[in-house]
Amino acid sequence: MSQLLITKAGQDVLAKEMKKALDKALMEGPRTTEEIMTSLIILLIGGHPLHRDLMDRITGRDGGGGFSRMEQVDVEDIAIETIKRLTNIIPPARRTSAGKSAESYQIGELIGSIINADVYMSSLAIDEVLEHVPRHTLMALIPESVGPDKHVKRAKLADLRAMIVDAKVDWHPTSFNTFTEDLAR
Repeated sequence: MSQLLITKAGQDVLAKEMKKALDKALMEGPRTTEEIMTSLIILLIGGHPLHRDLMDRITGRDGGGGFSRMEQVDVEDIAIETIKRLTNIIPPARRTSAGKSAESYQIGELIGSIINADVYMSSLAIDEVLEHVPRHTLMALIPESVGPDKHVKRAKLADLRAMIVDAKVDWHPTSFNTFTEDLAR
């Protein structure tokens, strides 16, 4: 994905929508014990320098990776609920604590990638997101079927947003894999 121009408030909205998709993927997706346990471990140790060797095994940075597969249904249910309660998606503009590592802010994104939460993310061509993107982004989202080009070019921002929403444009400007990179400036 290319770099996305969006306001800090828009980043907050994107993060909220990604959190919804992550929660939905956890509750409705076909999760394996390995995914659940790996996500729980990431949630508990991610961003902590003392556990970097374990994170390297999870992410594959050590060349191997993987943990033993657990099959207990009760453990899955507890792990899913724990992940839901403790995971947050923090937009880059809100990552201001000097006492936290960059990796600790990306835990929710990594878990979303592992459980394929992008599949559960609805189109982000909604007023709550579109009101935070610049005009040229809105213009790029307008489908050709909307009407004459000169009508579109003269439209006010609110009208452009309404055209996009009414056209039910399927827009996913970021993903769990690229959220930080897409919004980094």
